[in-house]
Amino acid sequence: MIKNYLLTAFRSFFKNRSFTILNVLGLSIGIVASLLILQYVKYERSYDAFHTKANDIYRIQYNQWQNGKLRFECAAAVPAVGPALKNNFPEVRRFTRLFPVSGVISYESPTGIKSFREEKMQITDSSVFEVFDFKLVKGDKSDVLSGPNKAAISERAAKRYFSDEDPIGKTISWDGDRKFEVHGVFADVPDNSHIKFDFMLSYQTLNNESHRQSETNWGWYDFNTYVLLEPGTDVKKFQAKWDNWLVANKDEEWKKTNSKKEFILQPLLDIHLGKVLLQESEPAERGDRESVYALSFIALFILIIAWVNYINLATAKSFDRANEVGVRKALGAQKQQLIYQFLAESILINLVAAIIAVVAVWLLWPSFSSLSGRTIPLTYMIDRDFWLLLVGLFVGGAALSGFYPAMVLSSFKPVAVLKGKVISAGHGNIMRKSLVVFQFAASVFLIVGAIVVYRQLAFMKNQKLGIEIDKTLVLKSPGITDSLYMQKVQLFKDELSKVPGVQSVSASSNVPGDEIFWSSGIRRLTGGPDAPIAGYTVGIDHDYVKSFGLNIVAGRNFDRDHPDERHRVILNRAMAEALDFDDPLDAIGHKVSHGGDTSEIVGILENYHQMSLKEAVVPLVFRFSGGYGNFIAIKIDRENYRDVLTAVETPWNTIFPNNPLDYFVLDQFFNKQYESDRQFGQIFTLFTLLAIFIACLGLFGLSSYMTTQRTKEIGIRKVLGSSVGQVVFLLSKGFLNLVAIAVLIASPIAWIAMERWLTGFPYHVDMSVAVVIIAALLVMIIAFFSVGLQTLRAARVNPAQTLKYE
Repeated sequence: MIKNYLLTAFRSFFKNRSFTILNVLGLSIGIVASLLILQYVKYERSYDAFHTKANDIYRIQYNQWQNGKLRFECAAAVPAVGPALKNNFPEVRRFTRLFPVSGVISYESPTGIKSFREEKMQITDSSVFEVFDFKLVKGDKSDVLSGPNKAAISERAAKRYFSDEDPIGKTISWDGDRKFEVHGVFADVPDNSHIKFDFMLSYQTLNNESHRQSETNWGWYDFNTYVLLEPGTDVKKFQAKWDNWLVANKDEEWKKTNSKKEFILQPLLDIHLGKVLLQESEPAERGDRESVYALSFIALFILIIAWVNYINLATAKSFDRANEVGVRKALGAQKQQLIYQFLAESILINLVAAIIAVVAVWLLWPSFSSLSGRTIPLTYMIDRDFWLLLVGLFVGGAALSGFYPAMVLSSFKPVAVLKGKVISAGHGNIMRKSLVVFQFAASVFLIVGAIVVYRQLAFMKNQKLGIEIDKTLVLKSPGITDSLYMQKVQLFKDELSKVPGVQSVSASSNVPGDEIFWSSGIRRLTGGPDAPIAGYTVGIDHDYVKSFGLNIVAGRNFDRDHPDERHRVILNRAMAEALDFDDPLDAIGHKVSHGGDTSEIVGILENYHQMSLKEAVVPLVFRFSGGYGNFIAIKIDRENYRDVLTAVETPWNTIFPNNPLDYFVLDQFFNKQYESDRQFGQIFTLFTLLAIFIACLGLFGLSSYMTTQRTKEIGIRKVLGSSVGQVVFLLSKGFLNLVAIAVLIASPIAWIAMERWLTGFPYHVDMSVAVVIIAALLVMIIAFFSVGLQTLRAARVNPAQTLKYE
């Protein structure tokens, strides 16, 4: 019996080769697209899941309220929170803190000094290995970071500094003067970790340097704090207990400054796709939950569109097989046997599509990983989940796409069929029309989404920032310094001014695109809000404002003619408004308390975007830092910076020996903030095009079959005087009407969905009717060409050929 099913199926496939190819192509593309998207979704959801206790680990999120308003939400908390939780609540098994730092690490080997600038360093303690599953391959977990001046390094860092030497017991230097002994080597942190590092430095070192402020301070919020709770802890109840403890112990103190602080337990597994907070460990790698959901829906749409194609083509062709069904029923075939036959055909089609899809996924995996910006391991293809998903798609596809056509075909009455009384396929079918409408409604929705995503990304990248970032080469300041550093920086700037193409040089603690961690409250000494206003501080020199083209709306810049600039500050307009100055001019000359110092406001700058347009402008304070800072920005008069960089190397190596020259181009650095959005836009657009292509395959096949069914009608119409254009319009009208209905259904849904998506950006484009019109026209044009090619070919056939046997 099974052999008979297979032989009949293969005869049908070969007889209808073009339809078989269309079905296999559509289904295989649908499976490929779904597998790739769902593996990406799986990877995004896998962040931090490699920790065996991940479900019991929580990061402490720090929210600060001022005057009843939420000032910020921060991923880093204050250092006192960890001990307070551990010492007062039995639910807390362990806690650990990670304090991010950077600088130049040096190792003096027998062959010379090896120095590299390291950005991924954390000051932490041995409990990090008890809370997390970072694997220590050399050293003792309980001892590796206990005590001052101890370090653990990654296998990657060990290879970079020590080659084949054993690093244990070796001494490394941080920024020249801080010595650490290597006590451990840990496995490289997995790519799907929300926090990454190559160096761990012992926490006791920081305690000693800060006089234990890094243990007891309730205001210094630079510490990523994690707690490991006892299994089965009711987190909501525990959060309430913790909140009550804070009210009982800290509320009176906070009320004095009209402030409130919240320390919220954020599940470890929610961090990567959760809300973006200040001071995230890896902000460039942050995922987006809504984007993941959107791609999941696209995967579902593509699959459904592919299955709908099969259903439409199978039911359309069913009338060609009506006589076969009638004869087989007349010879005794049961309805159940016929259902099995047509389901077998569906299974074979889906099986071939699944095999092709697996090969295609394997070939496309590296390209897709590159497109997504994620290093999705190829080993996912040998995971049980991958094959279960593939089997699920195969079985689901075979059942869903095969069951309805099988029921339609097997339900034909043999007497009616053999008398030629089966309803003609040309009269259409409500189910088939509904499925076509669904296909193109989904296509309209996806096109609107792709256009809006593109417009928003272009808007953010092209919007004026209020600060000039083009033609700017930025050097990271030397880590190894001495008591003559200020003089050396000035000497270096003087040397750079002699380099052809260099227009200006400035030093600062931050540059645009670099998140500011220097934060402190600022308060007017007379008037203004009762409590300090939380803000961020940028340290700059005399040349920063002019170099970056910032607009001074009141007062002046820091000036070399004023020797005591360290007791003066410049504010941006947002900070001036936060301090209740109605006019920027009113702020000039006022005294403020900032960072423990009393300073005079000497200037107000127009607001500019320190970070991307995904974030609102924040209140800023600018303090004079002379030559100190993390960056040296070089403004040049050309796009090609290579010549300037070459000229910079000599004075750098002379003035700052043993400091690696690390640089970046500022506009490229700034635009990296949009990289994840760009990648999402590319993926969204690619799979939108695939969805449209699959829908067009179905429409092409359906129109081809319908045209064939109406060949004689076309011949008669042409004999009676119809033109080619009239015939094409007649045959296309039915399909285009369905597409028009799809546009009417999808347009308001797409509008509402994308308008909601845009509200997640503080600065965004407005939804436009033009977007919907463009999407509708694109779908109509694509549909017309899909149908028109077939109808035009049929309309141009000589009617004598089609009617010669009549």
